[in-house]
Amino acid sequence: MPQVSIPIIDQLAHPSIGLLTRVALPANPYAGPFQAFVPPVTLLAITYGIYFRVHTVPPQWGRDISFPVQYSPPFAKASVTYTDLSGILVIRQVTHIDYDDQDLFWDEPLPTTVNIYIQPGWTLDLFWAQT
Repeated sequence: MPQVSIPIIDQLAHPSIGLLTRVALPANPYAGPFQAFVPPVTLLAITYGIYFRVHTVPPQWGRDISFPVQYSPPFAKASVTYTDLSGILVIRQVTHIDYDDQDLFWDEPLPTTVNIYIQPGWTLDLFWAQT
């Protein structure tokens, strides 16, 4: 768990989308099959979520021609994990990622990790949603 003192209101609710900044994760793009990240938390930049931007798509993958571009089947699955007071890992918010530039905002503040399974042949650019 982060050991940073953060104002309680900033931990409980994220600001409106228009007040958040996208910060690229180092080493973009990411490929599968599995990635795990610890969301950064500092007094200057609190992380509230993550964005998934499609970098490359395997040729056999289906998609529609609407907005946003949606792929079938989903190209990634993400989960947010937390550590409880006993030190046990709790898995929350399992989400299928199936459209370009999809976001995932935490339901609970200050997660321990964000875990992402990426289908073979895909690469994604990942961005933190931060203040």
